[in-house]
Amino acid sequence: MNEELVRTQYVIMQLLRKNKATNCIRGMTAIELSEQEGRNKPNTLYKHIKILEKRNLVESGVKVERANSYYINELGLELLKKYDDMEEEKNGYNNEC
Repeated sequence: MNEELVRTQYVIMQLLRKNKATNCIRGMTAIELSEQEGRNKPNTLYKHIKILEKRNLVESGVKVERANSYYINELGLELLKKYDDMEEEKNGYNNEC
């Protein structure tokens, strides 16, 4: 599986983690994510969420009124940790110069 994320997918996963949307009860809708992200419309985020779902990084939670909610699962959290570690490594090298 290709582990590369596009920026929007990374931001979605970061927002889910930041808001503790890590189980089916605490999930967030595409509209809630869009309001916090502030850049993309819910439909755009929904398309990226579906890609993340196919990659088993995000799962569908309970319904919020008529909308599905989504949460980041363990595999998604592990991938974010890898990205965080890569960022720390990159920043560490930049600080030494």
